[in-house]
Amino acid sequence: MYKAKLFFWLFLGVGLAVPAFARDIKNNNCIVCHADQWEQMKESIHARHQITCDRCHGGDPAQEDMEAAKAPGTDFVAVPDKKQTAERCGQCHADVEAMNFYGLPTDQLARYKTSAHGKLLFDHGDEHGAVCTDCHGYHDVVAVMDPQSPVYPLNLPATCNRCHGDKAVMAPYKHPTDIFEKYKKSVHGVALFEKGDLSVANCVKCHGSHGAMPPGVKEIGATCGKCHINEKRYFLEGPHAQASQDGYFSECASCHDYHDIQRPDTNLYNTACLNCHSEGDEAFKRGQKIKEMIDSSSRALSDAGELVKQAAMEGIFVDEETAALEEARTNVLEMAPRQHSLSVENIGELYGKATALTQEIQNGVRTKRQSLRWRKIALVPLWIFIFLMVVVLRKKYDQLKGKEHE
Repeated sequence: MYKAKLFFWLFLGVGLAVPAFARDIKNNNCIVCHADQWEQMKESIHARHQITCDRCHGGDPAQEDMEAAKAPGTDFVAVPDKKQTAERCGQCHADVEAMNFYGLPTDQLARYKTSAHGKLLFDHGDEHGAVCTDCHGYHDVVAVMDPQSPVYPLNLPATCNRCHGDKAVMAPYKHPTDIFEKYKKSVHGVALFEKGDLSVANCVKCHGSHGAMPPGVKEIGATCGKCHINEKRYFLEGPHAQASQDGYFSECASCHDYHDIQRPDTNLYNTACLNCHSEGDEAFKRGQKIKEMIDSSSRALSDAGELVKQAAMEGIFVDEETAALEEARTNVLEMAPRQHSLSVENIGELYGKATALTQEIQNGVRTKRQSLRWRKIALVPLWIFIFLMVVVLRKKYDQLKGKEHE
């Protein structure tokens, strides 16, 4: 035992090399034998807050004798099973008084028990259900927003994919295992992985974290609407809202799909609409009319932008046209969410404004170009007069110089 204690103190180090929290774990005899686990844990968020082995595994770490440390009554558990893991994490994380200091929520265990994962574990005894340690790690748990955390937004999809991409694990539940690959190529995945946008939709943004449940047909709109607020508002004004409420139409997924959502464009009116409508339907024709107005406005805006840019390069003062261009751009951008109302009148209002503004820009630049051209033409006689005056003065100068030499 003396050698064990000596190893313990050598492991901790001496003097200033001892971490700030080492003084608080000097009576933790667990790490005399389990030095490898302590290496994993000592930089964790738990160790930094003096939360060590016995808080999860029980036992009496102050005992030097191993048997005494694991004696009955010490609540010792060598390796907690998944149920025990959830409950032991909950001993602290569901304790309002304990979590109050850190400002952490205390309903996570309760939420977990309502989730698809929690129900598998607690209701059916199926240990395929993910539990705290499957997502956050074991001894090396770090803060959620630490880039090293498995649940940091950039790492989260891959963490979920450890189970959801495993064909053997998913086979009993008939779940697809290609979701991660689809997500990476989606508009959300590209924004996350290529542009580093941590606010973009990921697994937990849509499915929830501790209370994770797959959204049903009726819930998808509410889920997407948490980010796409204006699209949601206009959709509820449109003809599809009732069909969605009745369960015949998925508010967002029927047109945009699920995990492999691509950046939408007006070509969806040629494809998605035909899933329910034929080309002869009035509804399909309405969609084509909306598509035509959006495309026409976008082209006119692009042309107006190039026109203003070229005019500025020509030296024309285009402040008024630039302001009109921004206003037109606002109207065209507003068409994107408003089109979800499928109202020709709503889109027509913005189309009219954008068209008038782009026409105003074209007229303004044309007028200023003509004005500049006439000003240039008007300068021609002046330049001729100046040229003639220079010639006359030069001739007069030469005459005067000639007389000086006589």
